[in-house]
Amino acid sequence: MRVKLIESRKVYDGEVSMRLERFSINGRTVDKEIVEHRPSVGIIAVEDDRIFLVSQYRRAADRALLEIPAGKIEEGETPVAAAKREMDEEIGYSGTLKPFLKWYLAPGYDTELMHLFVAKNLHRIPSRREMDDDEDIAVKKVRLDAAVKKCFSGEITDAKTIAAILAYRLKPI
Repeated sequence: MRVKLIESRKVYDGEVSMRLERFSINGRTVDKEIVEHRPSVGIIAVEDDRIFLVSQYRRAADRALLEIPAGKIEEGETPVAAAKREMDEEIGYSGTLKPFLKWYLAPGYDTELMHLFVAKNLHRIPSRREMDDDEDIAVKKVRLDAAVKKCFSGEITDAKTIAAILAYRLKPI
């Protein structure tokens, strides 16, 4: 496969950015919109046979979704530090983090790479950090088998959460 960038120009710059790219691939010229997104973290927080999920409103979906705790890696932050911060903010716990998987969430148009961690040896943090302005989170502890069923029943529709739950179910660490 031969790929050559012909042109790239930023058309929007904000919390996420967008660029238009023209490139050739195997002799064909292609135009593509690319969303530039910071890397992110996701956490499978495990306590006994339960995992922590959060229910939060997502404007793009116009409803509350049941998800694993997750969020952007801030500038200058490591993936581990971001995972610790997100656990604190979203579920009010800390624990031992182990890297599990890395995956692109929507590589057809988005640069976001998620670092997935498993958190164990959890303990409650006395005072949770401030949440982001768009967060109104309800924390739920769900048995792993029940979470798997929710992935197939349509109760969980968030792709990163479905992938994380099923991957962890197949290969718990």
